[in-house]
Amino acid sequence: MSYAPESVVGAWTIEPRQSTVFAKLAEVWRYRHLLGYFATRTLQQLYKRSSFGWLWMMVRVTAPIGLQGLIFGAALGMESSDGTPYALFMLCGQTTWILFDRSLLFITRSMERNKKLIAKVYFPRLILPIAAVSPALMFLTILSIALAGVDVYFWHRRGIWFIPLEWRLLLAPVAIVISLAFAIGIGFWTSVLQARHRDIRFGLRYTIGFAMYATTVLYPISQINSPIVRRFVELNPMECSIELFRYATVGTKLEISDAVFTYQLVAIVLVALSGIWFFNREESASVDKM
Repeated sequence: MSYAPESVVGAWTIEPRQSTVFAKLAEVWRYRHLLGYFATRTLQQLYKRSSFGWLWMMVRVTAPIGLQGLIFGAALGMESSDGTPYALFMLCGQTTWILFDRSLLFITRSMERNKKLIAKVYFPRLILPIAAVSPALMFLTILSIALAGVDVYFWHRRGIWFIPLEWRLLLAPVAIVISLAFAIGIGFWTSVLQARHRDIRFGLRYTIGFAMYATTVLYPISQINSPIVRRFVELNPMECSIELFRYATVGTKLEISDAVFTYQLVAIVLVALSGIWFFNREESASVDKM
């Protein structure tokens, strides 16, 4: 029902709130201009009151990766099965994993961090988890630059471009989208639960840390000799994103079968759809409890 006369330019239209999933998605599209606002707001919370600002973001991403490279590459002698330098192999895995990891953690706290605004103004709450991936996209940019820099280093050292400009590079954005879709799908669940139970994010940090070692971020799947362990690793839907990104960049062989790849994609789609359903059903009650 229209509240203002039609002659009034820019008048708002008051409509009953829709509760179906598709109606919520359509509402997000109508309010899409808020995505940029909340994405910028989330980014600013990263370096607010920090003396080093953006420099700190680069250090907090690259320093742990450098330490892991020294431990697993130099100390333990890890290497890929096709001759790709371990630094590049690990960095490719870390790029997609950190995108997933950081996205999920920021999404989980998206409603809690904006609770004051939620209490004052109505807007589609689904916008908050989606916009919260902006810091992870910044980390992705930093890691992509680092990946290019490491490739240049090995070109000077060995005379080989390990990331050549070939058609398969077009698959890298697909792997990134898969990683983001999985993080957002899980985040629809955890953001609502975090609004009710403030310790969800602490348990999530430990879970993600364990899950990283259950995914081939730091080691190639070809080095897994136990069929049971390999099957366990293949159950992780993030495996398809990591394998696809490595294939797109450094050209490593896809170590998972088409059937496993399809299963992982279907699992990600189901998680995303069920997450939207759960968020749509429970976000109002969670807002009242914040």
